[in-house]
Amino acid sequence: MRTDWTSLADFIARHERFLVTTHVRPDGDALGSEVGMAGLLRQKGKDVRVVNASQTPARYDYLDPSGTLFEHFGSTVHPADLADRQAIVILDLSSWSQLGDMAEFVRGFPGSRLIIDHHVSQDDMGAIVLKDTSAEATGSLVAKAVKALRCEFTGEMATGLITAIAMDTGWFRHPSTSPDTFRTAAELVEAGANVSEIYKLLFERNTLGRLKMMGGTLCGIQTDFDGRVVYTTVTRDDFDRTGAIPAETEDLVDFTVTVDGADVGLLFIEQRRGGVKFSVRSRNGFDCARLARRFGGGGHKAAAGGMIPDPLAEHLPRVLDAVREQLTEVIKQPDPATDRSTRSVLAPAENR
Repeated sequence: MRTDWTSLADFIARHERFLVTTHVRPDGDALGSEVGMAGLLRQKGKDVRVVNASQTPARYDYLDPSGTLFEHFGSTVHPADLADRQAIVILDLSSWSQLGDMAEFVRGFPGSRLIIDHHVSQDDMGAIVLKDTSAEATGSLVAKAVKALRCEFTGEMATGLITAIAMDTGWFRHPSTSPDTFRTAAELVEAGANVSEIYKLLFERNTLGRLKMMGGTLCGIQTDFDGRVVYTTVTRDDFDRTGAIPAETEDLVDFTVTVDGADVGLLFIEQRRGGVKFSVRSRNGFDCARLARRFGGGGHKAAAGGMIPDPLAEHLPRVLDAVREQLTEVIKQPDPATDRSTRSVLAPAENR
C-alpha cells in the first residue's frame, strides 16, 4: 500500500512546536519510530518534545544516550508543561486505551493530531490518520516519510528506525519481512546503524532478574485444546521473587508459539496497579487482533494484546474460552480456495 505523505508535509508546515508520543509499555518499534520522527521534525526546523506515558525500558537506553530525548508524563512532565505544543504526532497506535495516562491529555488537546500506524484496530481519535496495515513496522513508515519529505537519515535516526523494523519483524524472520524491508535496512546501515552492536545491546544485556523470571515463566507453561493453545503467566509474586520488572517481560510471549503443535500462544501478566496485561501470538491463520478486540485490545492478525481490569483467576479462563471458540470456528470454516475445511491447517501436531 502506497502512502501519500502530502498531508504529513502540510501538517508539519502549519506548526512549529510538536509533541511526539506513543503507546504505553513502549517497544522497539514505538521508541525507534519516535527517534526517527523527532529527527525528521528537527530537520524541518521544528521544536520537538517526545513524551510517553511509560518509562523507557532499560534495554532501549542506547536510543537516548544523553537521556534528554524521552520524557515521562506524570513524573518529569505535567500537562501544564505542554501548554505551548501546537500539534501531536502519535506513533504506533490507533486506540485511546493504548495512551495510558496520557489519554485524557490527548483527548483535551486543543491543537492538531496526526497518527502514523500499521495496526488494524482503530478508534476515532480526531486525527489525520496515515496508516498502512501491510507495513511490517511503524518504523518502516517513518523511514518512508523521511525520504518522501527529502530529509536525511542521521546515525541516530538510522539506529532508531532499524531497531523499530528489526524488533517488529522478529529480527527479520516474520512473514511480514519483504525484499523492501531489507532495502530499507540497507539504507539505514549505510546511514550509520550498527546492526551487530544494536543486537548485543538488545539481547545480550539480560539482568539476573529477567533470566530468573524467564525460567519460572517457561516452567509454568501449560497447554489446552489438544496442544494447539499454549499459555503461561507472570504474577506479581514472580516479580517480587525474581527482582525482575514488568518491562523485562517483553518478547516472552514469543516462546509460547515455539512449542511444536501450537497454533496460539498467550502470556498473562499481573499488573502492579491491578488488572492483567495479555499478549497473544499465532500461527496458521488464527486472528489475534480479533481475539484482542473482544477484550478491549488490538493489534495485528499474528500478534496482539490488551489490558483487562479483572483479576488473573477470572480473566484467564474467559480468554481461553474465547480462544477455543475462535479456533473451533477456524476449524469448521470452509477454505474459499478449495471449498474444504481448514481442519488440515489446524490438524493435531502428530498429523502435520
